[in-house]
Amino acid sequence: MVRGIRTFSQDKELVEARRREIVRCASRVFIEKGYENAGMREIARSFGKSTGSLYHYVGSKEDILYLILDFVVTNQAEFLGKIKKRTAKMQPAEALREAIKIYTKQLDAYADMYVFVNHIMVVLEKPERKMMLAASHVATDFFQELVERGINAGVFHNPNPRMVAWNITIVGSSWVNRRWFWKKNVSLTEYIKQQTDNIMRTLEVKES
Repeated sequence: MVRGIRTFSQDKELVEARRREIVRCASRVFIEKGYENAGMREIARSFGKSTGSLYHYVGSKEDILYLILDFVVTNQAEFLGKIKKRTAKMQPAEALREAIKIYTKQLDAYADMYVFVNHIMVVLEKPERKMMLAASHVATDFFQELVERGINAGVFHNPNPRMVAWNITIVGSSWVNRRWFWKKNVSLTEYIKQQTDNIMRTLEVKES
């Protein structure tokens, strides 16, 4: 998805590593100041480098926005692929529990980026907005497949697997977007356990 973004470095690995750092730092700045109000100087300060060093790897604030969008899409595709591989041979209930745990922890690890993307969605250009909405459906599709796998095996019982799958993605989003509240009241581990237990009850799962 990433458009051609200028860099003065020929070291592709270094550019990729620096841009990963930049999008992490910039996401935090964008959340604190708002995208429109944040400047390259503040981003460079958060990055721990000079403004000149920042411009060595990106050409503009808009480049950073596109890098963040691309990172969210590609990162999600990568970790959903890893979850699918990890849970392939597990029994349905175990697989779903493991998938919810990994998914929520991954969102937590990149919380600033996901929060920023949620905030900026309404002002994105139509192609980028459609792309981000499509990415959210990829996660829902993945969990729907897991739920349907359990239904077909006679382990889960629910007439609307799509709704269950959507609720699972909301569990992850709620932790990210309301972390200021949740972290005052519950640990991530306990949050995942309680929310997963609730999901399992909707599926009428009887676990040993």
